[in-house]
Formats: sequence, structure tokens, C-alpha cells
Amino acid sequence: MSWIKVQDRLPEEKQDVIYYFKETGVHCGRFKKEPDPAGQDFTYDCFYGLDGFLCDDVTHWMPLPDAPKEDR
Repeated sequence: MSWIKVQDRLPEEKQDVIYYFKETGVHCGRFKKEPDPAGQDFTYDCFYGLDGFLCDDVTHWMPLPDAPKEDR
């Protein structure tokens, strides 16, 4: 798995991802497009995590890895 630049491709709506912001590092959260609160025909690319959210500041992301398989 490798990092994907947001300028190349964005996650699917409501996809759980790992994302990177230069100022605070690596986070885990969910991607969602948010409409402009002023009602303009514009959306923000937002990444929501435990520490809040970042809109249009994230530079890279990657899908979450698959969950481990249990040995039986």
C-alpha cells in the first residue's frame, strides 16, 4: 500500500482512510465532501478524525489495510 496524492485522486465519499497533513502528521479518519456554508456552488474535501477535521489541507491519503484474519 502506498500514499496517494489528493491532487491525483480523492477517496470515495465516506471512505475510512489514513491521511497526512504536513503540520500534524498521520491521522486515521473518514473522507467527506462538504458544501460551502455560504451556499455557493462549491464543496470542500474534508477528512474527519478523532482530533477534528481538515478541509483542503491534506496532501496524501491511503485506504485502511484489511483487518487481520483469525487463525482457526
